[in-house]
Amino acid sequence: MSAIAYVPDQPAARVHASLQRSLTVMDNAHQCAVLWFGEVMRRRLFRDLGCSSINQYAIQKLGFSKSRTNDFVRLARQLENLPAVREAVANGELGYTKAREIVSVATPETQVPWLEAAKGTRKELIHEVKKAKAAAKVDPGQGELLPAAKPVVSPRELPVRFQVDLTPEQEARRSALVERLHKLGGVPNDRAELMLEALAALLETKELRGQKCPRGHLPSRPPVQIHVHEKEGRMTVQSNAGERELSRAESERMRCDAAVCEHGGRNTTTIPPRVRREVLARDQHHCQAPGCGRTRFLEVHHTIPRSRGGTNQPENLITLCAACHRLWHERGGGAKIMSRPAAPEPF
Repeated sequence: MSAIAYVPDQPAARVHASLQRSLTVMDNAHQCAVLWFGEVMRRRLFRDLGCSSINQYAIQKLGFSKSRTNDFVRLARQLENLPAVREAVANGELGYTKAREIVSVATPETQVPWLEAAKGTRKELIHEVKKAKAAAKVDPGQGELLPAAKPVVSPRELPVRFQVDLTPEQEARRSALVERLHKLGGVPNDRAELMLEALAALLETKELRGQKCPRGHLPSRPPVQIHVHEKEGRMTVQSNAGERELSRAESERMRCDAAVCEHGGRNTTTIPPRVRREVLARDQHHCQAPGCGRTRFLEVHHTIPRSRGGTNQPENLITLCAACHRLWHERGGGAKIMSRPAAPEPF
């Protein structure tokens, strides 16, 4: 079914019929878009398209606003956790507007009864959804964050699993906090990156209270420094999980922006500290990857690698967050980076 082309000055009945048909087409297009969006998110295809997160992909590649991105991410995740609802949407048995209502209250155990309720009118469904939310005392704007898809890693980059058990009250509090953060924008969608960013923010708050960091000061160094060992071209990192080997992309990323300590020799840096501070200030302490803009775990990247004659001149350097920097090296330079902004005017 396709929408009827607009023709002015038609009789009321024809205008009404044309509008109804166009609304149906629009609803079908919405549900298809959500399913395709969910496919990109579930399989992490955004990385193949040069983006380090689904949020960056939606904003940069699709031109979504932050609110629309949050809406699609939330709905796609909830559909992934409700297979019967997702199948009904994919088969065209459930429209986009009704699906949005159902996923706000349904669980894997209650999804089938809600699909039965959706067979009535949309007005009746909305009424039942409101009753369910009131009975459960759920804030309709709170939403729910469902587990993200398992990240795909290089065979050489062995993942370290971190698991935490939450009480129902703690999970509700976590979900509400994450939902509010995503509405504010500029928050990583990857759960691992989100946890690291939260810990970094807590550390900054503690240091501010202890007057270790002047108020309003933007640090040129990351909140923590990781010690990486290199031997015969192989890089490893030591943690509570033991010694782990870094992937090729991670190793190349480390060589971009690091302090080098050789036994018996002087400590050096791959980028002079003065130049690094200048680049971070020029880029206003924001990741320059399109649609990202993160302000923590920033690193300085060589657009032309030093192995190919790239220099430490500021025009060859750009600020990236750790996630975008990792993606750039994983794709062998295939990820797109925006042009660098001009240096800020002096006060």
